[in-house]
Amino acid sequence: MIELTREGRLDGQPVVLPGSKPATSDYAQAYQNSALRAITECQPYALPAEYYDEWRKFQPVFMDVPPPATRKGEPADELSNTRMLSICRGC
Repeated sequence: MIELTREGRLDGQPVVLPGSKPATSDYAQAYQNSALRAITECQPYALPAEYYDEWRKFQPVFMDVPPPATRKGEPADELSNTRMLSICRGC
């Protein structure tokens, strides 16, 4: 759970909610650390001020995105196929 200021910056530290699946494997711990780092480093978030009451407190969702399939011998198209619309600035 994170809370944001009107400027789109963190208002306190992100909190892992009770009942969340614990990060017990090395992979899960690395994934959780990466998510927390992204939340911190991607601020300020570009969110519409008129909806502040709706986005000031929310639970971000992180998903594994598989790399794009490429034909044998062709380079992957960098991030263009895996990057999705983001509220982050430059992340």
